[in-house]
Amino acid sequence: MKIKEILSQNKILPLATICSESDARNITTKLIEAQCPILEITLRDERVRSILHVFQEYSGFTAGLGTIRTIDDIDLAINNNFTFGITPGFSPNLCSYAQSKNFLIIPGIQSASEIMQASEMGYSILKFFPAELSGGAKKLKALQSVFPDISFIPTGGVNKNNLKSYLELENVICAGSSDFVSKDMLATGEWEDIVLNIQNIKKDLI
Repeated sequence: MKIKEILSQNKILPLATICSESDARNITTKLIEAQCPILEITLRDERVRSILHVFQEYSGFTAGLGTIRTIDDIDLAINNNFTFGITPGFSPNLCSYAQSKNFLIIPGIQSASEIMQASEMGYSILKFFPAELSGGAKKLKALQSVFPDISFIPTGGVNKNNLKSYLELENVICAGSSDFVSKDMLATGEWEDIVLNIQNIKKDLI
């Protein structure tokens, strides 16, 4: 299944900074149980780098590496068999390198100019970040008629209260948020709460 189909099917993209192998196994198991077998693991802690191999153990689970800022980060994702990577902003250098390695990058953008540059490089799925601070659902709606061939993943300030306003837009393929798997849930090891939270969010979207 192609990444566009996976994102469209799941509708939500949980984000988490995972620093231990046990947490990685627990969260992966619980996301599969919640029928949301996808996760963006963010590089916001150096400890994350040493546990990425764990996600290879789960067939049918789609792991993406987020907060990619360097070529080394792309190599890290490739070496750990990640399906895709996400950058917080648009970098032609990183995009070109990823293309040379045949690795899927979803570039982060804020402006129409960045969308045009990314489109010129062949990208049709883009991360809109930080979504709420950059104009939110209203801005994405305004961009829809100008860029009908571009699909967005809004991230940054997205939560269960404003999620529907994004997913109702034709040009939003999926929405990302760290609220789906919160820091508190990870810190306390409330793994069943993760399942319930994801299930309730998906139920509200029906």
